[in-house]
Amino acid sequence: MAQLNRKLSAQIDYSPAKLILHYRMEYAKQLLDSNSHSIEEIANQCGFNGLTSFSRTFKQEFGSSPSEYRKKALDETTELWDWKIPLSENCFDQLLLLKAKNRWLAKLFTIVIDNLDNELFSIEELASKLFISSSNLNRKVQHLFGFSTARLVRDLRLQHAAELLSTQNKSVTEAASLAGFFDVAHLSRYFKQNFGCSPGEYRNVSVFFSCIDKLKEEVISQIAK
Repeated sequence: MAQLNRKLSAQIDYSPAKLILHYRMEYAKQLLDSNSHSIEEIANQCGFNGLTSFSRTFKQEFGSSPSEYRKKALDETTELWDWKIPLSENCFDQLLLLKAKNRWLAKLFTIVIDNLDNELFSIEELASKLFISSSNLNRKVQHLFGFSTARLVRDLRLQHAAELLSTQNKSVTEAASLAGFFDVAHLSRYFKQNFGCSPGEYRNVSVFFSCIDKLKEEVISQIAK
Protein backbone atom coordinates (compact mmCIF):
# COMPACT_ATOMS: atom_id res chain seq x y z
CA MET A 1 0.00 0.00 0.00
CA ALA A 2 2.84 2.39 0.86
CA GLN A 3 4.40 1.68 -2.54
CA LEU A 4 1.06 2.43 -4.25
CA ASN A 5 0.78 5.70 -2.33
CA ARG A 6 4.28 6.76 -3.44
CA LYS A 7 3.57 5.77 -7.05
CA LEU A 8 0.30 7.72 -7.20
CA SER A 9 1.79 10.70 -5.44
CA ALA A 10 4.69 10.79 -7.90
CA GLN A 11 2.31 10.73 -10.86
CA ILE A 12 -0.43 13.19 -9.77
CA ASP A 13 0.80 14.53 -6.44
CA TYR A 14 -2.23 12.93 -4.73
CA SER A 15 -2.42 10.07 -2.26
CA PRO A 16 -5.34 7.66 -2.83
CA ALA A 17 -7.15 9.22 0.14
CA LYS A 18 -6.62 12.71 -1.25
CA LEU A 19 -7.79 11.61 -4.70
CA ILE A 20 -10.98 10.10 -3.26
CA LEU A 21 -11.66 13.27 -1.29
CA HIS A 22 -11.12 15.34 -4.44
CA TYR A 23 -13.72 13.32 -6.37
CA ARG A 24 -16.16 13.51 -3.44
CA MET A 25 -15.84 17.29 -3.40
CA GLU A 26 -16.31 17.57 -7.16
CA TYR A 27 -19.42 15.41 -6.83
CA ALA A 28 -20.64 17.73 -4.06
CA LYS A 29 -20.26 20.70 -6.41
CA GLN A 30 -22.34 18.93 -9.06
CA LEU A 31 -25.10 18.25 -6.52
CA LEU A 32 -25.00 21.85 -5.31
CA ASP A 33 -25.22 23.09 -8.91
CA SER A 34 -28.28 20.92 -9.57
CA ASN A 35 -29.97 22.51 -6.54
CA SER A 36 -32.26 19.50 -6.16
CA HIS A 37 -30.95 18.43 -2.73
CA SER A 38 -30.49 20.16 0.60
CA ILE A 39 -26.91 20.71 1.80
CA GLU A 40 -27.51 18.17 4.57
CA GLU A 41 -28.55 15.56 1.97
CA ILE A 42 -25.47 16.33 -0.11
CA ALA A 43 -23.18 15.94 2.90
CA ASN A 44 -24.68 12.49 3.52
CA GLN A 45 -24.46 11.44 -0.15
CA CYS A 46 -20.80 12.44 -0.24
CA GLY A 47 -19.98 10.24 2.76
CA PHE A 48 -19.73 12.82 5.55
CA ASN A 49 -21.05 12.08 9.01
CA GLY A 50 -22.30 15.60 9.57
CA LEU A 51 -22.89 19.01 8.03
CA THR A 52 -20.09 20.66 10.03
CA SER A 53 -17.31 18.41 8.76
CA PHE A 54 -18.66 18.61 5.21
CA SER A 55 -18.81 22.42 5.27
CA ARG A 56 -15.34 22.70 6.75
CA THR A 57 -13.82 20.37 4.15
CA PHE A 58 -15.68 22.07 1.30
CA LYS A 59 -14.39 25.48 2.37
CA GLN A 60 -10.83 24.17 2.64
CA GLU A 61 -11.10 22.73 -0.87
CA PHE A 62 -12.87 25.59 -2.68
CA GLY A 63 -12.52 28.67 -0.46
CA SER A 64 -16.23 29.09 0.26
CA SER A 65 -18.92 27.29 2.22
CA PRO A 66 -21.46 25.06 0.40
CA SER A 67 -24.21 27.65 0.92
CA GLU A 68 -21.99 30.47 -0.41
CA TYR A 69 -21.06 28.36 -3.43
CA ARG A 70 -24.73 27.60 -4.16
CA LYS A 71 -25.73 31.27 -3.82
CA LYS A 72 -23.00 32.33 -6.25
CA ALA A 73 -24.11 29.66 -8.74
CA LEU A 74 -27.72 30.85 -8.39
CA ASP A 75 -26.74 34.48 -9.00
CA GLU A 76 -24.81 33.48 -12.12
CA THR A 77 -27.68 31.35 -13.41
CA THR A 78 -30.41 33.97 -13.00
CA GLU A 79 -28.29 36.93 -14.09
CA LEU A 80 -29.11 36.49 -17.77
CA TRP A 81 -32.72 35.43 -17.28
CA ASP A 82 -35.23 37.69 -19.05
CA TRP A 83 -38.50 36.99 -17.20
CA LYS A 84 -41.12 39.71 -17.23
CA ILE A 85 -44.87 39.60 -17.67
CA PRO A 86 -46.06 39.75 -20.46
CA LEU A 87 -43.63 37.10 -21.64
CA SER A 88 -41.68 37.88 -24.79
CA GLU A 89 -40.53 35.68 -27.66
CA ASN A 90 -36.98 35.91 -26.28
CA CYS A 91 -38.22 34.67 -22.92
CA PHE A 92 -40.01 31.80 -24.65
CA ASP A 93 -36.77 30.81 -26.40
CA GLN A 94 -35.03 30.77 -23.02
CA LEU A 95 -37.80 28.56 -21.65
CA LEU A 96 -37.26 26.08 -24.46
CA LEU A 97 -33.52 25.93 -23.72
CA LEU A 98 -34.16 25.38 -20.03
CA LYS A 99 -36.78 22.75 -20.80
CA ALA A 100 -34.34 20.89 -23.06
CA LYS A 101 -31.67 20.85 -20.34
CA ASN A 102 -34.02 20.03 -17.46
CA ARG A 103 -36.43 17.18 -18.16
CA TRP A 104 -38.35 17.82 -14.94
CA LEU A 105 -39.17 21.34 -16.18
CA ALA A 106 -40.86 19.93 -19.29
CA LYS A 107 -43.06 17.80 -17.05
CA LEU A 108 -43.76 20.79 -14.79
CA PHE A 109 -45.03 22.82 -17.76
CA THR A 110 -47.20 19.92 -18.89
CA ILE A 111 -48.81 19.61 -15.44
CA VAL A 112 -49.30 23.35 -14.95
CA ILE A 113 -50.82 23.83 -18.43
CA ASP A 114 -53.20 20.93 -17.79
CA ASN A 115 -54.34 22.67 -14.60
CA LEU A 116 -54.43 26.33 -15.65
CA ASP A 117 -58.21 26.44 -15.15
CA ASN A 118 -58.10 24.57 -11.83
CA GLU A 119 -58.20 27.18 -9.10
CA LEU A 120 -57.68 24.51 -6.42
CA PHE A 121 -54.44 23.23 -7.95
CA SER A 122 -51.67 23.69 -5.38
CA ILE A 123 -47.87 23.70 -5.28
CA GLU A 124 -48.05 20.63 -3.07
CA GLU A 125 -50.03 18.78 -5.74
CA LEU A 126 -47.58 19.91 -8.42
CA ALA A 127 -44.64 18.65 -6.37
CA SER A 128 -46.42 15.35 -5.74
CA LYS A 129 -46.99 14.82 -9.46
CA LEU A 130 -43.26 15.47 -10.01
CA PHE A 131 -42.43 12.95 -7.23
CA ILE A 132 -40.42 15.44 -5.18
CA SER A 133 -41.06 17.48 -2.04
CA SER A 134 -42.39 21.03 -2.22
CA SER A 135 -39.15 22.37 -0.71
CA ASN A 136 -37.02 20.56 -3.31
CA LEU A 137 -39.25 21.81 -6.11
CA ASN A 138 -38.95 25.37 -4.83
CA ARG A 139 -35.14 25.07 -4.69
CA LYS A 140 -35.03 23.82 -8.27
CA VAL A 141 -37.31 26.59 -9.55
CA GLN A 142 -35.44 29.21 -7.53
CA HIS A 143 -32.19 27.98 -9.04
CA LEU A 144 -33.42 28.38 -12.62
CA PHE A 145 -35.65 31.43 -12.36
CA GLY A 146 -34.58 33.33 -9.26
CA PHE A 147 -38.06 33.24 -7.70
CA SER A 148 -40.51 30.80 -6.11
CA THR A 149 -42.65 28.07 -7.65
CA ALA A 150 -45.78 29.93 -6.52
CA ARG A 151 -44.76 32.98 -8.54
CA LEU A 152 -43.90 30.86 -11.59
CA VAL A 153 -47.36 29.27 -11.60
CA ARG A 154 -49.11 32.58 -10.90
CA ASP A 155 -47.21 34.34 -13.70
CA LEU A 156 -48.15 31.60 -16.15
CA ARG A 157 -51.79 32.02 -15.09
CA LEU A 158 -51.53 35.80 -15.59
CA GLN A 159 -49.97 35.34 -19.02
CA HIS A 160 -52.78 32.94 -19.94
CA ALA A 161 -55.40 35.42 -18.73
CA ALA A 162 -53.82 38.20 -20.81
CA GLU A 163 -53.88 36.05 -23.92
CA LEU A 164 -57.52 35.09 -23.31
CA LEU A 165 -58.44 38.76 -23.01
CA SER A 166 -56.57 40.08 -26.02
CA THR A 167 -56.50 37.23 -28.54
CA GLN A 168 -59.71 35.33 -27.73
CA ASN A 169 -61.81 38.32 -26.66
CA LYS A 170 -62.91 36.61 -23.44
CA SER A 171 -64.65 38.64 -20.76
CA VAL A 172 -62.73 39.43 -17.57
CA THR A 173 -64.91 36.97 -15.66
CA GLU A 174 -64.21 34.21 -18.20
CA ALA A 175 -60.48 34.96 -18.22
CA ALA A 176 -60.33 34.81 -14.42
CA SER A 177 -62.08 31.44 -14.37
CA LEU A 178 -60.13 29.88 -17.28
CA ALA A 179 -56.81 31.05 -15.82
CA GLY A 180 -57.52 29.54 -12.40
CA PHE A 181 -58.13 32.68 -10.33
CA PHE A 182 -60.71 32.49 -7.53
CA ASP A 183 -62.55 35.60 -8.73
CA VAL A 184 -62.19 38.78 -10.80
CA ALA A 185 -60.87 40.74 -7.81
CA HIS A 186 -58.08 38.21 -7.32
CA LEU A 187 -57.10 38.41 -11.00
CA SER A 188 -57.36 42.21 -11.09
CA ARG A 189 -55.06 42.72 -8.10
CA TYR A 190 -52.19 40.67 -9.54
CA PHE A 191 -52.91 41.83 -13.09
CA LYS A 192 -52.51 45.52 -12.24
CA GLN A 193 -49.28 44.80 -10.32
CA ASN A 194 -47.72 43.15 -13.38
CA PHE A 195 -49.33 44.88 -16.37
CA GLY A 196 -49.93 48.34 -14.93
CA CYS A 197 -53.59 48.32 -15.92
CA SER A 198 -56.80 46.47 -15.16
CA PRO A 199 -57.84 43.34 -17.09
CA GLY A 200 -60.69 45.30 -18.67
CA GLU A 201 -58.30 47.96 -19.96
CA TYR A 202 -55.95 45.28 -21.27
CA ARG A 203 -58.62 43.77 -23.54
CA ASN A 204 -57.87 46.51 -26.08
CA VAL A 205 -54.13 45.82 -26.03
CA SER A 206 -52.58 43.32 -28.42
CA VAL A 207 -50.27 40.62 -27.04
CA PHE A 208 -47.25 40.59 -29.29
CA PHE A 209 -46.42 36.98 -28.53
CA SER A 210 -48.79 34.24 -27.30
CA CYS A 211 -46.38 32.43 -25.01
CA ILE A 212 -48.85 30.02 -23.38
CA ASP A 213 -50.27 28.91 -26.72
CA LYS A 214 -46.75 28.27 -28.03
CA LEU A 215 -45.86 26.42 -24.83
CA LYS A 216 -48.96 24.25 -25.24
CA GLU A 217 -47.85 23.39 -28.77
CA GLU A 218 -44.41 22.43 -27.48
CA VAL A 219 -45.87 20.24 -24.74
CA ILE A 220 -48.28 18.48 -27.12
CA SER A 221 -45.49 17.99 -29.67
CA GLN A 222 -43.21 16.48 -27.04
CA ILE A 223 -45.91 14.09 -25.79
CA ALA A 224 -46.59 12.95 -29.38
CA LYS A 225 -42.92 11.98 -29.95
